[in-house]
Amino acid sequence: MDVPERARPADDLLRSHRGFRLLLASDVVSRTGGHVALVALPLLAVLVLDASAQQVGLLVASSTLAFLVVALPAGVWVDRLRQRSVLVAADLVRALVLLSVPVTAAFGALSLGQLYAVALVIGVGNVFFDVAQQGYVTYLVGKDRLLAGFSKLEVAGNGSQLAGPPLGGALVQIITASGALAFNAVAHLASAWLLARIRPREPQVHRPGGRPRLGRELTIGVRYVAGQPILRLVVLHGMIALLFEYALLTVQPLLLVNTLGLSPAAYGLVTGAVAVGGVVGSVFANRFVATFGIARTLWLPFAVTFPLLLLMPLVGQGWLVALYPIGYAAYIGGSAIQNVAQITYRQAICPPELHGRMNSAMRFLMWGMMPVGGLFGGFLVQVVGERTALWVCAVGMLASLLPMLGRPVLRLPRDAGIGQG
Repeated sequence: MDVPERARPADDLLRSHRGFRLLLASDVVSRTGGHVALVALPLLAVLVLDASAQQVGLLVASSTLAFLVVALPAGVWVDRLRQRSVLVAADLVRALVLLSVPVTAAFGALSLGQLYAVALVIGVGNVFFDVAQQGYVTYLVGKDRLLAGFSKLEVAGNGSQLAGPPLGGALVQIITASGALAFNAVAHLASAWLLARIRPREPQVHRPGGRPRLGRELTIGVRYVAGQPILRLVVLHGMIALLFEYALLTVQPLLLVNTLGLSPAAYGLVTGAVAVGGVVGSVFANRFVATFGIARTLWLPFAVTFPLLLLMPLVGQGWLVALYPIGYAAYIGGSAIQNVAQITYRQAICPPELHGRMNSAMRFLMWGMMPVGGLFGGFLVQVVGERTALWVCAVGMLASLLPMLGRPVLRLPRDAGIGQG
């Protein structure tokens, strides 16, 4: 049986592990393209198709609905398939559907209905990719290097978020929003090529009983998460945070572009600047864990950074525009540090044969709130206006830190029995 290439604990993971380098490169390329699309899709709806607040909210909901609908069955199937094959297939599907937008636009037939469908299919691809990637990292580098592996992926992901929105705004302004989506399609094709080059190939997972019994297996991951006190609190935090953050993503283009009058390029710069916090947080995540331990890293970054969210609703024209990315960047930075700790913790404590179902259960429970948040944001704008809606979102995101101050987290041993690799 093929065994994965593993770096010795004293080695640098990037220098000594070719497979991880290819995985990291594919992640950077794919996520950069994804952040271009996050800018291009709503701008296409707002600037070209004159979408209303409710329609923008529906677009945001469409892009994340898959986490509510297919996250649990995705975990069942991922546990039965070669995870690298799932990653490659997800990239290819996303590339194909994105290419449909510039083709349709060239014939003058683009519609909001098509954008909803494209966003929905991309969301399905995102579900399968994310669920498979976390299990594949565990296979590829081994449990002794999980913290190192996930921290580097966090740095790469936030670096992509830093580059993607400004690039997306510039592409929208130079080659139109549909052209920016074509760029995203090429990025997914490049990601698939990089993933296909990883060797050795992981062994096929064989499980008894042929096809999965969905009625029983769908609940296994949820029951496992529900039985872990720390994971229950992580889920509750994530549900609150993502509800209000995705409401915010509906409010964001309407306030910054329609009300404050930012150009697509300026909008991309402002939203891209948010990722500075994530880059800084993920770079220092390992050092933070080494200083404070896994247990404190589950809550301390939130307590320090989340109060700055209250700067965001003070955004205005001129220099006041900077208040929005400053507050959002603080939130992203604290989340990046905590994310490395909580993913490392849950991957280390979960049996390997349950990784897919555990991760999909976490995605279902937390990320299932994203489409609800998108619709909620559109409702808020319609009822109370953009500015008040932004205040509601900021306060809600701040409140999401409260579950992580629960007794099980505060009483967790410093390193929770996890080596720091």
